[in-house]
Amino acid sequence: MEMAEASEVAFHLTDWKHNLDELAQIFENADELSDDHIQRTVIKFLAHVPNHIAAAKKLVGLGPIEDVFNVGVLKEDEDD
Repeated sequence: MEMAEASEVAFHLTDWKHNLDELAQIFENADELSDDHIQRTVIKFLAHVPNHIAAAKKLVGLGPIEDVFNVGVLKEDEDD
């Protein structure tokens, strides 16, 4: 792997550390946090982290993400 690729992988594996720290705080302090705070934190995590993980996976040669749980992760949500 070239240095530029390694740097890009490192970026994708570190850019969401703040999201991970916030999620860890939920596990450590769940009883002290409001449901709204927990929900916002989880949504921010889910909106930001998966694309970084998918990019890092692709960059290291493990291929694209897959729908291993058959929940339609590669399909757009339908508007209700």
